[in-house]
Amino acid sequence: MAEDTRHVLHQIHTATNDVITGYDTMIERAEPEIRSILTELNAMHLRHAADQETRLSALGDSGQDDDSWRGSLNEAVVTLRDWVTGLDENALEAVQRGEQALLDIYDNAMEDWPAGTAPDVSQTLTDQYHEIEAKMGKIAVA
Repeated sequence: MAEDTRHVLHQIHTATNDVITGYDTMIERAEPEIRSILTELNAMHLRHAADQETRLSALGDSGQDDDSWRGSLNEAVVTLRDWVTGLDENALEAVQRGEQALLDIYDNAMEDWPAGTAPDVSQTLTDQYHEIEAKMGKIAVA
């Protein structure tokens, strides 16, 4: 069952790292009116990623290589969007879509996982999910 827990953590950690890669690029290019929102979201995801990595380490694993081609794709999309339209309040809709995609990954990863085998990890991931959901509710889309 620890293998199932590691698998779930790796899926979510990879997706979280991909989001962080996107935000790192966005923050550099964002207009001041949305930079603080992006910085706050990125800080949350960095905390989540660190906690996920700690959980993996406790299972005798590492999440240090948990990133994917999506992180690079997110970076490229952000750069392209910046060139075409700029990263202002209009970019917040894309931010919400990205956050929803991350929530979907949490849902999918945890859907068939026997969470009762690792209730502490399940609670942590559930808390992270709800924190992301709450932050999304505070993003005002122009």
